[in-house]
Amino acid sequence: MEEKELKQECLKLMETADMAYLSTIDSDGFPQTRVMGNLRNTKQYPGLKSMFSEHGEDFLIYLTTSASSGKMAQIRANPKVSVYYSNPAEFHGMMVAGGVEIVADTELKKQIWQDGWEMYWPDGPDGPEYTVLRLLADFAKGWYKEGPFGFELK
Repeated sequence: MEEKELKQECLKLMETADMAYLSTIDSDGFPQTRVMGNLRNTKQYPGLKSMFSEHGEDFLIYLTTSASSGKMAQIRANPKVSVYYSNPAEFHGMMVAGGVEIVADTELKKQIWQDGWEMYWPDGPDGPEYTVLRLLADFAKGWYKEGPFGFELK
């Protein structure tokens, strides 16, 4: 399969995977993986679709978390992370990796905010705990149907 077609299949995976799995590195050097909401999933977050429409080539990822979470301590110490998406029924899995940054743009944070998130962040999108992370990955690799793949994203 051509790389361009493969990238399109990977974008579809990002838009349909129920969850995203974020891995960080702890203070002992071990990977720590946890499930995160997949904000690129167009069924779960239809209002965010346009935000990602211009990011087919760079595979932009946004994640939300709490400022005081353990993962944030790990990210502050080492911003290199990976995010994994999968669709086992199609034998398709993809890991993207790179340096994650904490979003300071309050307007962007408000744009990402979803109704119902008050249960996680009672102070809303302006509160000190609500945190948005941005990942512009360096590379992607994984498995698609018949075999492994890998490509650079920067």
